[in-house]
Amino acid sequence: MLKGIIFDMDGVLINSEPFHYRVWKETLRERGIDLDYEVYKDCIGSTIGTLMQILHKHYGISLEDTSLREEMNAKKEELIRKEGYPPLIPYVKELLEKLYKRGYGLAVASSSPLSYIEKVTDHWGIRKYFHSLVSGESVENPKPAPDVFLKAARQLGFSPEECIVIEDSENGCKAAKNAGITCIGYKNPDSGKQDLGRAYMVIEGYEEIDCKFMEKVYCHSHHLPALVCETSRLLIREMKKEDIPRLMEICGQETSRDACEGVARPLSEELEGFDSYRTYMYELCDMGYWSVLKKDTGEIIGRAGVEPKFWNRKKTVVELGYIIDEKYRRQGYAYEACQGIIQESAKRGAVYLHCRIKSGNKASVNLAEKLGFQKIDYRLEDDGEDMEVWRYTC
Repeated sequence: MLKGIIFDMDGVLINSEPFHYRVWKETLRERGIDLDYEVYKDCIGSTIGTLMQILHKHYGISLEDTSLREEMNAKKEELIRKEGYPPLIPYVKELLEKLYKRGYGLAVASSSPLSYIEKVTDHWGIRKYFHSLVSGESVENPKPAPDVFLKAARQLGFSPEECIVIEDSENGCKAAKNAGITCIGYKNPDSGKQDLGRAYMVIEGYEEIDCKFMEKVYCHSHHLPALVCETSRLLIREMKKEDIPRLMEICGQETSRDACEGVARPLSEELEGFDSYRTYMYELCDMGYWSVLKKDTGEIIGRAGVEPKFWNRKKTVVELGYIIDEKYRRQGYAYEACQGIIQESAKRGAVYLHCRIKSGNKASVNLAEKLGFQKIDYRLEDDGEDMEVWRYTC
């Protein structure tokens, strides 16, 4: 279960990487050194100590040169007085508000000094959201070592497996990976060309990120079933292996067999193929068939969902399918489940949804019409003459 979310600060909460490079470049210029960005970028996401090692290697600056740090801090304060603190990343404050209200433990784990973390979070009015502020200077090993993230998780009171990290740098992603924490990479164009390949997934902004997104990323990275949507009476979530016997029982009902394409193999084959299905459909395609549960009892009463299909070897469509246990039919559950799935599919970017219905299946035809589907003039080569195609415009 996701409990804690740990944010890097520079490049994730505030757009500060260009500012830091400018501070160091102007400081070193006063010493007659032209700091090359290609040299500097290797320290992005790590501490001043790491940068000092890089400067020592390339420019012969002593690791014990404390006056350089003092000059850098003076230059930083000068620029802040003149121009203010680097700006917040768009929509990050709104995201913090949502996560805080949901009850997640939030932390900052940054390579910046603690005093600077405190000043920045105070200045932008976001310190109130965080339960812990951790500086890379307070641990033995800086990023890409895992120390700062492990300390943040400990201070939140959670295990690394119960957390997610958001990072914008290669060093930060390595640190999260080394800590055993799921990492979301934020592709900040102002952080330079960072290799975020060790992140579980990469985002380009926070505008559409919310608690549900975080929970889905966490579930997928741990191979757990994520909630898809809920209605007044139903929970619709991704299947788990333990659901399969019950779903096959429903599909084995005499009136269900025509609607159970893809769940007609022996139980052993269904169980064996489930891990591949979960990875491909849920984690890569962000769709699939899902379990339908009654909210009040938790009982599985059917399955429903959308899958990509390749029709007539030339047309890719998203096809809606559903099946409800016989004893729960004619109670509005199919409509309720499908309506929830249609709304969720639209949120996930679907333009059209399709379904195939036998012309004599009056109940399914009536449901399609009630949901807003329209019959179209299209036929699959392998379908019989009595199979109709219906389409919904999201």
